[in-house]
Amino acid sequence: MSGAELAVLLIEKGGWAAVATLGFSVLFNVPKYALPYCALIGALGYALRTALISSGAGLALATLGAALLIGALATILAQRFGVSSTLFAVGPAIPLVPGSYAYKAVMGLVMVANSPELEHDGELLLAAFENGIKATLTILFLSFGIALPGLAWSAFRGRGPDGLKP
Repeated sequence: MSGAELAVLLIEKGGWAAVATLGFSVLFNVPKYALPYCALIGALGYALRTALISSGAGLALATLGAALLIGALATILAQRFGVSSTLFAVGPAIPLVPGSYAYKAVMGLVMVANSPELEHDGELLLAAFENGIKATLTILFLSFGIALPGLAWSAFRGRGPDGLKP
């Protein structure tokens, strides 16, 4: 993939991620002043994940990188506006959730349970297990990536997670 094609792909994916982020942010009653920031964070996070996947990183590792970016930007904006970083992190994180892998895992298990032929059950079960592991690891890395910048900032500032000195 050439540099121009990658740039177009990142802009396209980032733009659609910004739209999805805005939708989820409005759904979660994010204040109007924060919506453009959420959209920008969502676009940058999804574009970074796409770039990392395009460069050969796996889905879970690419999601960790994107989540760290989302967490860092959310922490910075939370400090600037004096609000919780959750305000800026939840909406942008939702487009990174691996819904298709979770769906394939559950559907694979349902197909194994309903399969009258035992010969293909091993393949179906293995595929379901693989998709379930991908979804689980990606969600774990997404959670850790969003939480780590805020925790690191709190530790650096000598304050607890609630922002108060111990």
